[in-house]
Amino acid sequence: MRGSVYLVEDDDGLRDALSAYLTFRGWDLQAFGRADDFVSVPIASTPSVVVTDVNLPGISGLELQEKKRQICRPVPFVFMSGALSVTDGVAAIKGGALDFLVKPVAPEQLDTALEHALNLDAEFLAGQRRATLFTSRLESLSPRERQVHGLLVRGANNTQIMTALGVSIHTAKQYKSEVLRKFEVSTLAELIDASEPEIGSGQIGQA
Repeated sequence: MRGSVYLVEDDDGLRDALSAYLTFRGWDLQAFGRADDFVSVPIASTPSVVVTDVNLPGISGLELQEKKRQICRPVPFVFMSGALSVTDGVAAIKGGALDFLVKPVAPEQLDTALEHALNLDAEFLAGQRRATLFTSRLESLSPRERQVHGLLVRGANNTQIMTALGVSIHTAKQYKSEVLRKFEVSTLAELIDASEPEIGSGQIGQA
């Protein structure tokens, strides 16, 4: 998978070697010698991963992980270290570290870790886009259409909508048609699939 890799490594020789390999593999690379130089750099809106040494001058890899967690979107971290202590390992895991690679890092290990991280980040970004689209569609509904939407995703048919809202069958069908149109779907199954973020939140049918 194509994606953005942010490499933080203070060893010039290792950073150059890793940079050459990662560029050769086709990833969009930004490399830094110090965490301080990277901490304020925004993370791309495309699948991304941070690969960093644990022990760095100035801000450590673990401190970098915490700082990035506070100021930007969640992003996978892959740590490299000659020897990772149990304490550092626990701290990294609590901060959301995805993987630990022991130096010297084998190319196949690095490839596997990066592919896994980028795939996970792609899933996260897709979920964000899906939630944003759902919110936009939901906000386009009138209060009564939101009620109908809530009934539809629970599997209500036209007659049940008519009874629940106290309207005619014709009006119930009109509401249903309008909800489907605004969600840009043509079937109830597609509507339920497009409404998954709300179904999971338990907020169905709230105005």
